[in-house]
Amino acid sequence: MGYSYRKVYLMADAYYTTDESHYNECLEKGTIVPIKDWYGKRFCIEDFLAGDHQYIFMFVNDRYSIFDENGKDQTFGFVLDAESLVTESNALVGPDLLNEYRSLINECATLSVEQNPALKNVQLIIRGVLAGAVTEPGVSETMLLFRTRVSELQNEHRCQGEAALKLLRESTKPLELLVGGNSPASR
Repeated sequence: MGYSYRKVYLMADAYYTTDESHYNECLEKGTIVPIKDWYGKRFCIEDFLAGDHQYIFMFVNDRYSIFDENGKDQTFGFVLDAESLVTESNALVGPDLLNEYRSLINECATLSVEQNPALKNVQLIIRGVLAGAVTEPGVSETMLLFRTRVSELQNEHRCQGEAALKLLRESTKPLELLVGGNSPASR
């Protein structure tokens, strides 16, 4: 019995790009390279704190489009074979974890307050974590706890190799692939 493979719609620059020069640069190099300046470029700070900024995000059977006032699609991206990315690039496969990261930051901030009642305000700690204000009371403790626990969360929800192939073939839920470094671009 053969499997039909699912395509990955890759939008360079994490989800997609409207930067045609970046798209053309990827084509010229023959690799998809994330833009180095991640801040404000489709990464959320939670992804950065979790270490996901090192990956190029790809979505299985999904595509983002931004249209101009004339109805012209202003997004650029690539279509790649998801199974090849798993076998050749050792891509991680799993659900988007952004909401879980947000919940985990909240949980870690709450734990910090419980361990040190003088801190009192969970929301101030969360804002401090998201702003990178490590000198604010409770922020560095919360960030340390988050970094300790986030890898457990990632290991629970993401897989590689044969398990990733099985997930790609059988899941009916939205999935993303995370490929480290550069990825081959399809021409």
